[in-house]
Amino acid sequence: MATGTLIGSATSVEQGEPITFTYTTPQSSVTPENRVGLYPDPGNGPVGPPTRWEHTPHANGTVSFSTGSLPPGDYVAFSLANDGSARLAEPARFTVRAVAQIPPPTFLGAFGRSGRGPVQFSSPAGLTVDARGQIWVADTGNDRVQAFTRDGCLVRVLAGRFKAPQAVAVDRAGNVYVADTGNNRVVQYSWWGGFSREYGAGELANPRGVAIDTAGRLLVSDTGHQRVARFDTLTGKALTDITEKVSSPQGIVSDGNGGVWIVHSGRSASGKVAVVHYDADGKVLGSIGGDRRSESGGLANPAGVALNAGGDAFVTVPDHGWVAQFRTTGPYRTEFGTAGPGALSFPLGIAVDAQGRIFVADTGNDRVVHFGVGV
Repeated sequence: MATGTLIGSATSVEQGEPITFTYTTPQSSVTPENRVGLYPDPGNGPVGPPTRWEHTPHANGTVSFSTGSLPPGDYVAFSLANDGSARLAEPARFTVRAVAQIPPPTFLGAFGRSGRGPVQFSSPAGLTVDARGQIWVADTGNDRVQAFTRDGCLVRVLAGRFKAPQAVAVDRAGNVYVADTGNNRVVQYSWWGGFSREYGAGELANPRGVAIDTAGRLLVSDTGHQRVARFDTLTGKALTDITEKVSSPQGIVSDGNGGVWIVHSGRSASGKVAVVHYDADGKVLGSIGGDRRSESGGLANPAGVALNAGGDAFVTVPDHGWVAQFRTTGPYRTEFGTAGPGALSFPLGIAVDAQGRIFVADTGNDRVVHFGVGV
């Protein structure tokens, strides 16, 4: 007779949203191999292998599942003893709803071409949009950073100190932070272009992303050390790293509410995570995109991430030449940049301005592409 409990966080979720189960197990039945398994409903079983499962090795706790790989329909969750058949609690039922697809954002234009001159690029990587609407581009192959209006008019060039820079961020005061990847450091410039400070020299390895969070801290995807390093921008001192579930961190962006989203490319092959959301203390809040095949909205070796004010996340997928759009709660919405004049080749950096316009570093085509606001 089942004497434990199993309670789901919802009875209906959109495909891609997480669902969490709270469980209790009698102490006499606790083993490391107890589990919660998800099965298609009707749930007279469990019959056959579960669609998804997680261990429940304690007397009480929670387990969470992403529903991105579950087809729409009805499901039942069972709390099962270590042999996988005896029930430890009454089952919990829930429904996965299909997500309505939306039209992709519209191609609006592009600027740049291959070369070393002004408004020319060589494998541009990361980019960002500052508070004035200027687009800053890490012109990686040319060892410089260029800033433009959104129409592609050159505003400023930073050069002379970099080796293959791959990311750039700008704080609210206009200070510019460049991931000087080839020199394993981050360099800060003032709003008028003067050198201010360097961070992480001798401590970083292959930094691939930079961002400024709402507390004014500098965050660096220290890819070679499998962490996100944090620095005090007033003193330059290192702060506590983000390390939880970090695997080959790439692009990084602040969500404006104290949290941060980090692209993890190292676990994409195992389908565990792709883009992970952290709170201000570096604790995991959730993730998107990691449990769906790339052809249907998932992510393979993602690179950059950007957010809009409407609750959408945009993630570049260079291996497939597109941008995947998700709700920040998890559901997949659409993909774009796959055809026509806006077709992308190995896109890396991505940024969204205050009006919701989307800018993508079209790395393989040595240009920046501009897309309109999605519905």
